[in-house]
Amino acid sequence: MADCVLQTLIPDIKHLAETKVSKYRLPGMALGIIRDQELAWFGGFGAADLDLSKKPTENTIARIASVTKTFTTTAVMQLRDEGRLKLEDPLAEHIPEFASARAIRGEVEGVTIRRLLTHRSGLVTESPTHGWNDLNFPSREEMLVKLPETGIVIPQDSAFKYSNLAFGLLGEVIYRLTGTPYTEYVHANIIEPLGLTSTVFDLTDELRPHFFVGYNPTPYQDHPECAPYAHLNGISSAGQLHSSVSDLAKWVSFQFQTDGGDRRGAQVLKGQTLVEIQQPQYVDPDWSSGQCLGWRATRIGNHIYHNHGGGIHGFGTQVWFNVPSKTGVVVLINMWPPHGGLEIAQEVLEMVLNADEAVQPVPEQPTHEPTPEALRPFIGYYRAEPGIDVNIEMRDGSLQLAAHGGSVYSLHAPAVLEPTNKEEEWLVLGGRAAGEIALFKFDDENRVISYELGAFVFKKLV
Repeated sequence: MADCVLQTLIPDIKHLAETKVSKYRLPGMALGIIRDQELAWFGGFGAADLDLSKKPTENTIARIASVTKTFTTTAVMQLRDEGRLKLEDPLAEHIPEFASARAIRGEVEGVTIRRLLTHRSGLVTESPTHGWNDLNFPSREEMLVKLPETGIVIPQDSAFKYSNLAFGLLGEVIYRLTGTPYTEYVHANIIEPLGLTSTVFDLTDELRPHFFVGYNPTPYQDHPECAPYAHLNGISSAGQLHSSVSDLAKWVSFQFQTDGGDRRGAQVLKGQTLVEIQQPQYVDPDWSSGQCLGWRATRIGNHIYHNHGGGIHGFGTQVWFNVPSKTGVVVLINMWPPHGGLEIAQEVLEMVLNADEAVQPVPEQPTHEPTPEALRPFIGYYRAEPGIDVNIEMRDGSLQLAAHGGSVYSLHAPAVLEPTNKEEEWLVLGGRAAGEIALFKFDDENRVISYELGAFVFKKLV
């Protein structure tokens, strides 16, 4: 179904991409659509290198800049899960030199790991050293030496304040806790297990031929100028990674592995921690967007999209995905700032999801499986005071709590009842009582007469 929907959209998606490249005079664009665990479609538009007229492929490598922050977040959460840090830890607990930072507004102790991950720490955007103007970014040693001149300039939690320095310092935390340089840690614990073969902090001779040529926009001539290349050095954890659409498709697919269980192999973060990362920590007043751990969340209509962008000389990136549908879009453009075009990630994702929802699903046929004899005593109509009605029904192979009389909701219903090793105790899955035990009572003839759940006693009437 999903592939059929996507196939019908491809002509419109191609046209949209070609229009963006032309309208904004973009050198090139690499666009990929992810469905669950695979790159379902790729389109290369314009040129990866204008002088060679070479189209980008799914393996063409670009600098992905601040999308690096989502990898840094994953590394921090790995260490949290190992018990090496807590999200509420003050940064100074792990980098004692930070105690000398200038608290112009806010407090040094208020700069916590969680607030750094969510851009709510009040910390300045960049280290007070050289950087973007002269394309000479500070080393980690220079960044640390400048901490006494580094400002906390707005109160914690008062506003979203994006900070590259925050993630530079998180990279230092990773180094200090593991004894391994940040880039080596991320490569060994995230990049390599996920099989991201073209995702690197520094281009190798083997990968260099696959590198996009990055360009600066030039308003007064047709041919844009090649962008300079500068290593981010001490703030590499904020934006130094290079990657491709094929690798970023794997990165997006990993975000869907929320039921993947404990960390092992390519499950580089346990599923429950992925769920935690994707939960908004702060929501904007109009509820249109919010900040998760590392990722941004954007609400458009009934859809929630997680996303992160990246921009650095010569390169613009957008990564967007929707968890319930396990659909994502990656776009790489070899110009920065591109003045347009990157919004295609959101637009294509909306196109796909809206098309999915327009297709009427074929109703599942009932199984008509007979109720096991041992479960027949449980099914029926129950009521708790002061008038809460619920049915226990056998549906789709399991006992379920269902609202009585055609209602869609009745306190603990709908939910599934899962058997335990005790006949009278059933675990509730879903709904208000999720994780609690429904305790059944039987009469002398082993007939169910009631069950207790959440301090309510439901007596069986029928």
